Parts: sequence; structure tokens; C-alpha cells
Amino acid sequence: MKSMMNSLIFIAVFCSSLTYLTGCVTNPITGRSQFMLTSPQEEAQLGEQAWKEVLSQSKISNNPKYNAALKRVGTCIAQAANKPDYKWEFKVLENSEPNAFCLPGGKVAVNTGLFQYTANDAELAAVVGHEVGHAIARHGGERISQGMVQEAGAQAISVALDGKSAGTVQGILIGYAVGSNLAVVLPYSRTHEYEADKMGLVFMAKAGYNPNAAISFWQKFQAISSTSKLGEFFSTHPMSEKRLEELKNYLPTAQGMYNTAPNKKNLGESLK
Repeated sequence: MKSMMNSLIFIAVFCSSLTYLTGCVTNPITGRSQFMLTSPQEEAQLGEQAWKEVLSQSKISNNPKYNAALKRVGTCIAQAANKPDYKWEFKVLENSEPNAFCLPGGKVAVNTGLFQYTANDAELAAVVGHEVGHAIARHGGERISQGMVQEAGAQAISVALDGKSAGTVQGILIGYAVGSNLAVVLPYSRTHEYEADKMGLVFMAKAGYNPNAAISFWQKFQAISSTSKLGEFFSTHPMSEKRLEELKNYLPTAQGMYNTAPNKKNLGESLK
């Protein structure tokens, strides 16, 4: 027990020291402080590598309507995000799973399966804006940083428990992994989703798309969230009353941005 207490103290000191040594970055829209051990350049490089793998393993859609819509909407969202250092690319992937993502550095992909649930440009902008929000907020780098600290904590516990039986060490490490996931990783995952939702509203509003379309889109997805074909999307985009409530609470702010947007598109072109 004494060894375990020493290890936990070590972890706390270690994590606190890292925070002071590396400092924090601030989300440009929400103002939330973020703990980072990676640089934007490192994240963009990882995003570039992952993008090459995605393109080598996926079939690019040749659907002219879908490709034109993603290029049209994606370009507007990218301009609203105002990250000229990002090397933006937009691809529609031939995949029936309704999913989308944006890799660090501005690589955006939308599966063909998602288009059956987007009625117009504005609803597509809600999805693309949300995914771009993850990239602009550097959520990937934040998750990597959390993983690095979590791994360092596990190593510290292993050192502190040197000499204990293998069963004892394994049991404590499993307990640590479960505890740290519940206390840190999962709450931050929910934080990332809420944050990307708000940033998506901001980007689509600034791009001239009516932010009310985001509410209708996510409400529609909540209504069908129990269907198995949406399993992959909802594994990373869990819907709940709390999430919709957060979106609705932020809507007046986004509506104000939309009202002052120089080029209003309202719902844009129909995708049906």
C-alpha cells in the first residue's frame, strides 16, 4: 500500500510538473485551456501520413453531386475557420457507413453514406464544421498528450511496485487504466464533442449557412441513433439530450454571427 501511495504521489507531481513546463494552449473560440505535449507541426505531419493511408485504402467517390457539394461547402467552412497554414483537402469516400472526419492539418473526408441524411448544404456544413472544429481545436494532439501522461503514470506505478508479484502489479495497473479512463479520457471525449459542436456552429454561421440547420440535423440523428447502421458514427458522436441542450444554448450566439455574415446562403442548395 505504501508503494502504491508513493507511485500515485509521483504521478501527481509528474503531471503537475509537465503542466508548468509545457504550459497550456487556449482554444481560439471557446477559451478552454488545453494541455498539450505535441506541436501543431507534429500533428499536421501525423495527419498527412494518416491521410495518405486513408486514400490508399479507400475508394474515392466519382458522384458529381456529392463531390461538388463537399467542395462548395468545405471551401466556405475552411475560409471561415481562417487557418491559411492548413493544406485543405476534401474527399468523398465510397462507403455506405454514414461518417465523416477531419485530420490534423485540414484533410476532410465524408462518406457517401452520410449524404442520405443531409438534406441541404447547411446540414452538410453542420457536419463539416463540427469535424473541422476538432482539427482547429487540436483535439487529436490533446488526446495524444493525455495518452502520453497516462502511459507515464502506468510506468511510474510499475517502478513503484517493483518486487511485488506479477498478479498484484497487473491488478493495480488494470485499476489505474480503468480509473484514468473514466476520470480523464472519457470526460475529455465528451468535452471535445461539445466543443466541436460549438465551433461547428460558429464556422457554418460565419460561412453564411443558417445555424438552425445544425439543430435539425442533430435532432434527426438523435431520432435514428438506435439503428445499427449508424453504429460507427455514434461510437464517436454520441447523441444525448444534454448535447442537444448545449447546441440550443449556443444557437443565439451563432445566430448573431449568421446575421452579420456578408454572404448569407441560408440552407444553400438541396442535396435531395
